[in-house]
Amino acid sequence: MKINFALRWFVFFLLALVLSGVSASTLDIPLIATERELQKELAVEKLNDIISSIKLRKDQAEAMSKALTKAKTEQEKNRIQAELTGLNNAIAEQKSSFEMILTAGLELSKEEASEKREFDWQKDLLEIVQPIMSELRQLTENKRKTDSLQKKIDFYKSQIRVINEVLKHIGEINKAGFEKEALAEFERISKKWNDQLLENQHLLEVAQLQLEEMIKSQSAKEISLGEHVQQFAAGRGATLLMALTAFISVYFSMLSLQKLLHWLNHRKKEERRTYYQRISTLFYHFLMAALSITAVFYVLSVRNDQVLIGITVLLLLSIIWLLKSSIPSYINELRILLNTGSVREGECINYNGIPLLVESLNYYSKLTNPMLPGLELRLTLAELANYVSRPYSADEPWFPCQRGDFVMLSDNTFAMVKCITLESIVLSQPNGVMPITYSIADFLAEQPKNFSLGFTVTSDFGIDYQHQSQCATVIPEILCAGIHRGLLLESFGHSLNNLVVHFAHANTSSLDYKIAATFDGTAAGDLFAIKRALQRYAVEVCNQQQWVIPFNQLVIHNAKD
Repeated sequence: MKINFALRWFVFFLLALVLSGVSASTLDIPLIATERELQKELAVEKLNDIISSIKLRKDQAEAMSKALTKAKTEQEKNRIQAELTGLNNAIAEQKSSFEMILTAGLELSKEEASEKREFDWQKDLLEIVQPIMSELRQLTENKRKTDSLQKKIDFYKSQIRVINEVLKHIGEINKAGFEKEALAEFERISKKWNDQLLENQHLLEVAQLQLEEMIKSQSAKEISLGEHVQQFAAGRGATLLMALTAFISVYFSMLSLQKLLHWLNHRKKEERRTYYQRISTLFYHFLMAALSITAVFYVLSVRNDQVLIGITVLLLLSIIWLLKSSIPSYINELRILLNTGSVREGECINYNGIPLLVESLNYYSKLTNPMLPGLELRLTLAELANYVSRPYSADEPWFPCQRGDFVMLSDNTFAMVKCITLESIVLSQPNGVMPITYSIADFLAEQPKNFSLGFTVTSDFGIDYQHQSQCATVIPEILCAGIHRGLLLESFGHSLNNLVVHFAHANTSSLDYKIAATFDGTAAGDLFAIKRALQRYAVEVCNQQQWVIPFNQLVIHNAKD
């Protein structure tokens, strides 16, 4: 199926495809040679009828003009003047119809008069939009003309139906009983309606002929969809491609130049950017955008495509209009980008209970935790503006633990850290079984102790009072040496840093000692084995030295005593 109009620009390409189906269904009228010759003869006859009608109406207009000068009452003058105005309008319409049939509905556009006027931004904006509206008018011009003619045809048909009903009713009236004056009035009214019937039939035929001529003219000019695509590709499509290529080329060329300069300046050591460097970088980005847009306008102006220029201007104005309400937030984000806002580069913020280092400020800022290498966060400037950063000290802990550490919570839960995210932490047994998930807030509320940083295990042990003479001097030394030798034989012995045994206090049935063993973090997973080993080796020393280990005794006194 063919399309009746020329496709001019890409933005309204889909609209053209929709209208093409409607237009083509109306215009695809097969005509044989004999029918075309017959239509040409009918057109000539109709043109002659139009000239005859114009001549007749001019004669009537001259007669009415004479009658107007002879009219005596104001009411009669108004009636004649109204009829004369109607005749003049009919003559003008007939002349227009004559020309429209000859030209198949085509006409020249009027040249716009250039006027010297003061600056008015609203009018200037309308001038920018005018090429777009002209394209839309041209896109639908033929359809609007055919619709207008079809409405005229429907109107004249309805008028003819009404007139026929009136004439039928008039024909049924018996004229035999009319007096002379009544009969004259009857004949006048009957002639009036017959004249209107002839006039409307004439106008209907003229409108139908106009529609047929317009359809034939449009059918001769219609092109296929493939030709439309070729025209678009060679015209506006090529312009769009060149404009897009110019934008991408300028933007990414300047972006590559910036990255090259940044690499040359920071290839030896990583330094934080100064305030003036940030200002120059921001200005460079604005320059990139401005030159890229300028390249687009340059291509469009060279190609002399006023429609695309208007669309581009409207697009830029729309973006500016939509962003104007966000200017205060953009100013705040700009301050952060320049490292003068509430968040500074090299400082830390508290994100969901986890301290994060602001490693770099950019459109997407990078935040990390030095203690948790796998934990990284990217925040936009808008999100980062909701935080306040602070400097951090060198010995400040970034988090109580890291993956693989062994921790003990306030409820004496002892487990290994299996996984840490920004939202939660997972604890489990060393072999990964029985995992428990805590939110970061709940985990920190449990006041975790990190045994992987080093820990001390204490154990209580008691001997009998019969060894009281040696309890403060000899026994602690022998007990400490024996336990130390035993611990070194264990798999965690190399992690032992210190071992002390102190006399704690004299209990009711035993002399109690406090055993304290300090280990580095590598032995954290053997915490419970260490506790058992301290008691076991203490008992072995007692057996070797034949020290009696007491048990709790209850003394009962009789009343006689």
